[in-house]
Amino acid sequence: MLLLVGVAGLLWLDYRTAQGPSQERFRQGSIPQPLPDGDYKGSVAFYSGGWIGKTFDAKTSMGKNLFRSPKGVEQRYPFRTLVGPGLADPIQVLKIDYDVDDNPPWIRGIVDEIVQVGPEHYLGRIHLHLGSIYLSVGYFELKK
Repeated sequence: MLLLVGVAGLLWLDYRTAQGPSQERFRQGSIPQPLPDGDYKGSVAFYSGGWIGKTFDAKTSMGKNLFRSPKGVEQRYPFRTLVGPGLADPIQVLKIDYDVDDNPPWIRGIVDEIVQVGPEHYLGRIHLHLGSIYLSVGYFELKK
């Protein structure tokens, strides 16, 4: 029963993400030019947790998430980046793939996609890999 409720919640998030106000902005975005490099401040509507952004290394096509911690800023959850077709949209995006050996299993099924919506300003879409499908669960923004 709990599994059914969880799946229903994810399906609702997927529908809401596809119908939400950020969807049109995402589809009108473009592949970031130049590719992101360095630290970017992140934001998610209705979220006030410890995630504060991402750092990218354009030369290695790698990066990590940035979190607030008692020691300052902590880097966690490495990712690879690559340009490719969107999982849910017929556009080219910069994919952020967390299927990296250093990540715990629950992170490895996440694929973020970002598009440029302004100078050094990106809109991201979050996808969860469940079996043979990807479900979209929300959006985030990154700014230099």
